[in-house]
Amino acid sequence: MKQTGIMILLTLITLFLHAQENVPGKLAAEWKSFCNDAQLKYALAGICVLDAQTGKVLFEKNSNTGMAPASTQKVITAIASFEAFGPAYQYTTEVGYTGKIASGKLTGDLVITGHGDPTLASPRYTATNENQLLANICAAVKKAGIDTITGNIVGTDNSFDLNPVPGGWIWADMGNYYGAGHWAINWNENQYDLLVKTGSRENEPIEVTGTNPALVGTANFVNEVKTGKPGTGDMSIIYADPFSVTSLYQGTLEPNKNKVSGSIPNADLFALQTIRQYLQSQKIFIKSQPINNLQRYANQQLKPSGITPVYTHHSPTLDSLVYWFLKKSINLYGEAFVRTIGMEKKGNGSVEKGLEWVDSLYAANGVDSKAMRLSDGCGLSPANRITPLVITKALQFAKGRSWFSYFYDALPLYNNMKLKSGTIAGVKSFAGYHTSKTGKQYIVSFIVNNYNGSPSALVNKMFTVLNALK
Repeated sequence: MKQTGIMILLTLITLFLHAQENVPGKLAAEWKSFCNDAQLKYALAGICVLDAQTGKVLFEKNSNTGMAPASTQKVITAIASFEAFGPAYQYTTEVGYTGKIASGKLTGDLVITGHGDPTLASPRYTATNENQLLANICAAVKKAGIDTITGNIVGTDNSFDLNPVPGGWIWADMGNYYGAGHWAINWNENQYDLLVKTGSRENEPIEVTGTNPALVGTANFVNEVKTGKPGTGDMSIIYADPFSVTSLYQGTLEPNKNKVSGSIPNADLFALQTIRQYLQSQKIFIKSQPINNLQRYANQQLKPSGITPVYTHHSPTLDSLVYWFLKKSINLYGEAFVRTIGMEKKGNGSVEKGLEWVDSLYAANGVDSKAMRLSDGCGLSPANRITPLVITKALQFAKGRSWFSYFYDALPLYNNMKLKSGTIAGVKSFAGYHTSKTGKQYIVSFIVNNYNGSPSALVNKMFTVLNALK
């Protein structure tokens, strides 16, 4: 009996080792089948699989070829953000005033100084929701003894680039919710709902009935959208760009849809207007309209000086922001992180300076900078190029850092694997970690560019390849 038990144990060990040794073979077989599929006829596909413990490449194809990564690029930005600031980092937004207060009257301006917090008035966190934030600001203004403001509500920043969007973004993306720009002062993740009424038959015009919240004075719509076939979903696009007041709305929208989501084109100005409106409703009289950064620069006005602080708002900690950044793929957060890295590490809050530091971080940790050409922090730009090998190396680097548990927890679960997904036109990608049923740990990056046919069908085929790791 004893010998039988030993033989069974040896057999199991042998089978285990054989299974591990055969993973590259299984991947090779699945890869061959995958690449012969009709959806890949005109595509470029790349994959890299590492042993998570040793960093050894177990399988790769086109792993040194730069490809558009879509939102798997977010792992690059998230890792760099944790390394730059640590998980406890918080954004601040400061409220103060210039001038003097006498008998409840402020002879001066109320000043909102933004430091790029992307969570202001976001409903994702209890402490940042709009009602709570507005109440806190109002309470602080009243506590300072102010019931009348003779000047303006002025928005100012901390050295952020005036341009809120990366140069590589396309016009078809910028007006939609996923193309929201990043300002020093943001509001409700810079999103609004365009309220619509569709027709009952195909090709009937739809009606734009308003926006929620109301974008008073900051948005007009030229509407050319028609009612689409049932089941076709939202095939409409809001064409807009930062600072614009007119948006072109084109495409089709299936029947019974009542709203689509867009990005606020003047987010900091909208935030100041919202604060002003709330203060007015609470019996704090404000004489003039808000002035944002762009207006100050256009009028050659200097940043306010001699500010007396009355309230400082703190964002949730960075680990919470990264959680939602990866779980819900919020592009705004990626641009906030990169521009903040530029501001904190390079003294210039631009995408370009932030990406310079990101490049230097990875170069210092064994990544060839020529293998990574980035245009933004979130992966929305079709100009981004990263090799699958670089992404796996970044993921391997993260495993050894003190903040890794926060990063790992933030990765979504796809195909029972901890993976960040990515999708833009013609691109599908996955990157992350997997522990097999035998306990073996893997790191993977899988990118497909220029495929044809159904995205969901392609995803199923990609998962069939990745199932070789189970």
